[in-house]
Amino acid sequence: MIGVELVQVAILWCIAGLASISALNARGLFRQLVSWIITSLIFFAALFFSYMKVENVKSEIGFSGPLPPVIQPHDSVANSSSLTDKVMDTLIDGYNATEKQLMESVMEIASDILAFPEWKVIQAQGIEKRESFESKARFLRNKSMDSYRQIRSLTPPSERKLAYDILLAAADNLRLAGYEVHNQFGQDSDASGESIAKARERATQIKSTVSTIANKE
Repeated sequence: MIGVELVQVAILWCIAGLASISALNARGLFRQLVSWIITSLIFFAALFFSYMKVENVKSEIGFSGPLPPVIQPHDSVANSSSLTDKVMDTLIDGYNATEKQLMESVMEIASDILAFPEWKVIQAQGIEKRESFESKARFLRNKSMDSYRQIRSLTPPSERKLAYDILLAAADNLRLAGYEVHNQFGQDSDASGESIAKARERATQIKSTVSTIANKE
């Protein structure tokens, strides 16, 4: 783009005006003809440089570029739908990650319950050992309750509702297993260790259920 200052364009138009006046005042056919030819050339030059200046200004203020695309209604709907899909995908991914973490916690607690010693073994040890096992049982009870509460607080997407219901039932079973392990220490007369035995049965069921859910994902 040719850089032409606005003042120079104005001077050029002034010269064109003066040339017109001179052509109008010229006497004789030859002088008039030459004057009008020169005046026409000056006018064309003024028009040309004026056009170049206008284009330069338009380019500087951003009017020369293509117009921004017009967003049609269906484009807006499509963009909104795409955004909604992305949000839903993010929520589902977040739920799946949390669910996976909680399932791992449930499996770990169930394994700890299965590894808990039989009641006869605990009774055969000293009071200090028994207190240690009772503290561990209390820890399992509290941890199993926490897992149940966390799973109960989840809001699953519709396509995960059935698996969630099964997981929630397994978490409730885990809560009961943790309670039974700890409850055994309040039943000194029960030398058979029935509560711990029931807790182990529940833990076995829990691990089987959670494994089934994990394998279906």
